[in-house]
Amino acid sequence: MELECAKYKEMMSSEEAYCHHPGDYCKFRTSCIIHFMGSENGKNSENGKKDVAKPEATAAPAGRQPGRNHD
Repeated sequence: MELECAKYKEMMSSEEAYCHHPGDYCKFRTSCIIHFMGSENGKNSENGKKDVAKPEATAAPAGRQPGRNHD
């Protein structure tokens, strides 16, 4: 089945569907079958490769409290 990106009017097959512009704002994203299918397959990255979990820094450096100005 062929799918069409509502924003960019790009056509792609449902087997290879993923968002080609995941960093761009898109008003259609919450209802986008292409974005959903890509998320399910782990392919919604800038270059279409599988998404890899990136480590996130959640702790403040030693001796510092988050949200406080230390200058």
